[in-house]
Amino acid sequence: MHIAIQPAESNKDSRLKFVKRYVNLLMLVFPVISFLIIPSIPGTTIITFFAGILCIIIFLTPLGLPKQKFIKELFIFFSIITVLSICSQMVNLWVDLKLPDDLLLLNIKNYTQTFFRISHLTQTLSLIVGFTIYLYIKYFADEKTLTYVFWGVRLMCIYGIYELLYYMIFHQNGDFIVNRTFGYENKPASQFQTMNMGGISLIRMTSYTGEPSMFVFTAYPFWVLAVALKRKFDSVLILGCLLLTFSTTAYLAILIFSAFWMIYKQEFHLIFYGLVGLAAFCIILQLDVFSHQLDSIYKIVFASKLDGSSASSKDRSGHFTTHITYWANLNIYNEIVGIGFGYVRSTDFFSTVMVNNGVIGFLLFTSFFYDKLSFKIKPEQVQLSYRIGLVLLYIILMTTVPEFAYPSLWIFLGLGYVLSADNKKELFKSSISIRTRDLKLINN
Repeated sequence: MHIAIQPAESNKDSRLKFVKRYVNLLMLVFPVISFLIIPSIPGTTIITFFAGILCIIIFLTPLGLPKQKFIKELFIFFSIITVLSICSQMVNLWVDLKLPDDLLLLNIKNYTQTFFRISHLTQTLSLIVGFTIYLYIKYFADEKTLTYVFWGVRLMCIYGIYELLYYMIFHQNGDFIVNRTFGYENKPASQFQTMNMGGISLIRMTSYTGEPSMFVFTAYPFWVLAVALKRKFDSVLILGCLLLTFSTTAYLAILIFSAFWMIYKQEFHLIFYGLVGLAAFCIILQLDVFSHQLDSIYKIVFASKLDGSSASSKDRSGHFTTHITYWANLNIYNEIVGIGFGYVRSTDFFSTVMVNNGVIGFLLFTSFFYDKLSFKIKPEQVQLSYRIGLVLLYIILMTTVPEFAYPSLWIFLGLGYVLSADNKKELFKSSISIRTRDLKLINN
């Protein structure tokens, strides 16, 4: 009897190991957003393409309990988005919805179509892919997954540094990966942003994430995690690249986390040194030798953003006001369920989700996000950093970037299960060793 069962169990284990290795390999390419495997088909990024293949493999392969849980949660997710979709579209027909031309519609050609716009379907598909990647991490990740994730971030940073050095040497765009375009005007998916600081010409760090703000959105939560996990190389590399984005969001997020971290570690001497350094920086700003360069950095990163004079600040505030005002003037039913997921894409996710999915969509997404704060992770400093990373990632998403489909978001949400699972394994091992030691003492 035992001999007959063993091969079947062994085959199941080998298939599960294959899926786990597959998931780990996906982590190496998750930041690559500006490249499509099939350029004529939007959305066929490397991780999206191979994540779709993996989904087919999982459905066709006996994998035991992990597969059952995977399918169950995916079915619940499908049910929720289907109900919300039907409700919003039925309300649109009932009230004869109008779409003014100042809305940032994903499909800008047809303002008269309000029932099941094509963007409603394509954006829902992107959401499904993101959630599926989250489930891969939740149910099929192993103890090596975190290592592969950081290698993916390393490769992203290395490519970004290459672009920076190439531009400094040849004064040309060295990006050879991007082949993706967006919209009807075929805008490139990777922005090439140059800046001049006191006569020194530089490019802002983007790597293959598309733009500086998206590099911050992708890399920042993993920098927070690297600091807590004492991954010195990763924390220094990612921090350096975040600074090279010259993004206001990056600088403020770094300062917030650093302040929390120093207070938690009770390293008050570092706070003192930080304040001294800030005072020294302000003094140096007044020196003629450095004032031109440093004043350029200050104006680009902080002054133009905080006083609202920069183009991006004006766009964000203007689009936020437009979309929130539109939502507030909708009927009560559209305010609750939205006009349809993927209809509009504002410059922040809060006004985007309020218009598209209403109050229900906003509450569902927020509760799903903050449910991850309940993870019990050891050591405590890793738990704290993961929670801070979650909160700041949520704030960045809601205020500066509406990119719900970026794989980095779903991967970071899923990593909480990996970290808490590792914690359980370590606690189990510790309890076994304690009991074994106690038994030896009793026998002696």
